[in-house]
Amino acid sequence: MAESAPQPQKITKQIFGETYTIVGEATSGYISEVADYVESRLLELSKALPTASKTKLAVLCALNLADELFQMKEVSAKASEIPELEERTKKIISLLEEGIIGDHF
Repeated sequence: MAESAPQPQKITKQIFGETYTIVGEATSGYISEVADYVESRLLELSKALPTASKTKLAVLCALNLADELFQMKEVSAKASEIPELEERTKKIISLLEEGIIGDHF
């Protein structure tokens, strides 16, 4: 029997004073968690910029979240380099143990 596609989840959330119906393929708990995170970031910004419009706060929030995403991508890219460095380090250690490199660097 063929696997069926995940059923879209539909939840209603209050975010920053507005009601949104959110539909996604993730679990309703996950969607709710993401919405709560966005609202918490909006609330932080609104405290820092109390006279800013909702539109300005939404754009600043989007920029902050995009920045987080870009930073995580950079960390992930660097982490993918670690296995190569680990392998090279093991080879150097092996050569040192075998005495091929010698006692001096």
